[in-house]
Amino acid sequence: MGTLRTPETKERYDDFIARGGLKNSCILCDKEPLRSFTYWKIVTNDFPFDRIAKSHDMLVLLHHADSITEAEREELEKLKNGYVNEHYQYIIEITPNTRSIPGHYHLHLVVAKENE
Repeated sequence: MGTLRTPETKERYDDFIARGGLKNSCILCDKEPLRSFTYWKIVTNDFPFDRIAKSHDMLVLLHHADSITEAEREELEKLKNGYVNEHYQYIIEITPNTRSIPGHYHLHLVVAKENE
């Protein structure tokens, strides 16, 4: 399967996973926000999709859950049409079979690299 990470970032990510980086606590719960909202926060991605992204943050629920409530969905739609639309080009949602952080709903926010 292909990856959106460069070989160097993928190697760092794979090493993080191999050392148990996801076993002790949720890295999304522990991340300090760049920006906070009522139900969501934006955090930097330590292992970005750097093959395609000039910048790569994540929109993360403030609490640990694998699905969202109606109120969370309503704020998500407002954010997508407002703040996210003003600051990012793409929103990426990973499919369940490739999701590496189970149990914490999040979306990837990307500004694409210029054509090289």
